[in-house]
Amino acid sequence: RNLISREKFDFHFKNLCYAKDRKDTFLCYEVTRKDCDSPNSLCHGVFKNKGNTHAEICFLYWFHDKVLKVLSLREEFKVTWYMSWSPCFECAEQVARFLATHHNLSLAIFSSRLYNIRDPKTGQGLCRLVQEGAQVAAMGLPEFEKCWKKFVDNDGQPFMPWKRLCTNFRYQNSKLQEIL
Repeated sequence: RNLISREKFDFHFKNLCYAKDRKDTFLCYEVTRKDCDSPNSLCHGVFKNKGNTHAEICFLYWFHDKVLKVLSLREEFKVTWYMSWSPCFECAEQVARFLATHHNLSLAIFSSRLYNIRDPKTGQGLCRLVQEGAQVAAMGLPEFEKCWKKFVDNDGQPFMPWKRLCTNFRYQNSKLQEIL
């Protein structure tokens, strides 16, 4: 099970309005059976950009090759992403196409920060994800806490919210609502 260090989590997931020098995207994922009461995930872990391949695309390759071939195609699955950045236009398009061809999947994307929101194409990509049934939302305190507990090498320490986490969440959330 790969985990993020506390330092990387604090640096890359801090939901700043203007995040300087944060070029990597971290994607923490969880796959569960849809409509199942079990709190246990089928699989979970962390991806990050690999060279020029964004974390979302790394996940799709892995999920297609390693997970979908093992799971029953008749079952329905819920995939949840907790991301340091929302998807760029190109990734959003690829993920939307993937969702369009895999009707047994639902996807929820929670992002700490919105990527390149001044570019109208970015908003188009996020809207396209929603059109294909994805839930797209800003990460709030509950999502940061879940990430901390499940994906961070935290030595059993509780999540300590940073200053302005709630203020920054409101900013990210309002910008996302404007886009959607």
